[in-house]
Amino acid sequence: MKSISRYVLPALALLGAGRVALAQLPPPPAPPQNPITPEKAVLGKILFWDEQLSSDNTVACGTCHMPANGGADPRTGSPASRHPGPDGILGNQDDIFGTLGVMLADANDDYAESPTFGFDPQITGRQSPSFVGAQYFDELFWDGRAESTFRDPVTNAVVIPNGGALESQAAGPPLSEVEMAHEARDWAQITSKLEGARPLALASNLTPDIVTALANDPTYPELFENAFGTTEISATRIAFALATYQRTLVPDQTPFDLGTLTPGQQQGLNAFLGPSNCAVCHTPPLFSDGSFRNIGVRPIAEDNGRQEVTGNFNDRGRFKVPGLRNVGLRNTFFHNGHVPPAPGAPLNSLEAVIAFYDRGGDFGINQDPLLNITNVPPPVRPAMVDFLENGLTDPRVENELFPFDRPSLQSEEPTPNPTLVGSGVAGSGGAVPRALATAPPLVGTPGFKIGVASGLGGAVAHLMWVDSPNAGGPVRGSTPQFGFTRRTPLATVVLEGGGAGEGFGTAHLELGDLPVTRWPEMTLQWWIQDPGSRSGYAKSERIELTALF
Repeated sequence: MKSISRYVLPALALLGAGRVALAQLPPPPAPPQNPITPEKAVLGKILFWDEQLSSDNTVACGTCHMPANGGADPRTGSPASRHPGPDGILGNQDDIFGTLGVMLADANDDYAESPTFGFDPQITGRQSPSFVGAQYFDELFWDGRAESTFRDPVTNAVVIPNGGALESQAAGPPLSEVEMAHEARDWAQITSKLEGARPLALASNLTPDIVTALANDPTYPELFENAFGTTEISATRIAFALATYQRTLVPDQTPFDLGTLTPGQQQGLNAFLGPSNCAVCHTPPLFSDGSFRNIGVRPIAEDNGRQEVTGNFNDRGRFKVPGLRNVGLRNTFFHNGHVPPAPGAPLNSLEAVIAFYDRGGDFGINQDPLLNITNVPPPVRPAMVDFLENGLTDPRVENELFPFDRPSLQSEEPTPNPTLVGSGVAGSGGAVPRALATAPPLVGTPGFKIGVASGLGGAVAHLMWVDSPNAGGPVRGSTPQFGFTRRTPLATVVLEGGGAGEGFGTAHLELGDLPVTRWPEMTLQWWIQDPGSRSGYAKSERIELTALF
């Protein structure tokens, strides 16, 4: 623990009637190299919620960090977010509830088959921590690899000697091939994309401050000029803007802060501070001391945590002590997204978390000795849960009110665009080709692609623009022909892979080259030359899309 000691309470002063005087959250610290300005903060907010920051326009920073879910990913804990864990077998105890990222793509941004996830979205090996309140910590991520010293992501030169953990953290996900990027993505590709992108082109329900910032339809270079003085877009400036936005998100309007705890919540706070010993690590006002500890959630062999960063054998199995503000909004807990169930308690609940601590964790190798003195007997647990769930919840965070307000993402639309319909036509070996269509069809911005998997390896595949079928009727397309007609193949690829059901390929489309202004709604379908199909073509399900402008 370094300078975080400035923000945790060194002592508790007990007052009358069993109430406690506790320090409040101070103003967020900002390094002198990156002072907070309104222009930089709103640029960071725009970048944070722009899905175009990812390679395929499907993931924004905010996708995995929703205020209403306590600053984490509301999808974590769903069956779709289940990672098979170190043993690679889905459905047993070492599984991890992580966060969904992008489908694996190679350096050309072509879909590639993941050894773990196939042609489905990849899942991170740890759940996403909350970004709300992160500005008070000296190391970020569960293992603390985002350090206080921030280095330029391109040159590795020291830019912020101390206090730059937010900047260090911001530079990670845009290059992660699991979270937001294709393989070998670099910052030159990111900055070049932003130079030509319309800010928040995929978002809706823009917040008032963003509406004001975008009132004159500025480009990203112009927004960077407003924030930094010149139009240059760089990795460091992107990190500076994202970090500045996060420093404006101070969750200090909880009942704990305002002195409006109910008697039951006050009883829970007193138990939290007193005999339970919870506050030793979850120290007010941050409700974290910023340390790294092994509390025995899972065996060290599954994830050695902090040791990956420090190389210190004593750090094996240690993870960052998270802050508990807005923990009542979370639906998953701990670095692996779940907690072993306690008798009579549901799997993911604060009741189960408290019971876990009271029994001293589950795996004792290198376990923190403080687990031996935690004491939360059943009679006080309801009051403590009430305090954690309600007394530490900022209603602005829960209801996504300024400064925690946000735009709506394209990925949140009730109907995906593109969307897959129908069942396709089988080819060799009975394999039905599978369309891969997740990138939104945004005209004029790179990143729109449609792939196919489970075809005949080595076969020629045509991406056809077909008529939508009548209800219950067949697709009225024609055999692929050359010439400029509505049934001309939009793309033709030779599938990689060998054998029936093992072929895959990707088509990258420039929607601006198609008559989307006349026909913004299209139905596409992969037709794969395959002698194993009665018609000579195996076909994927249909891909329905509406071009976005």
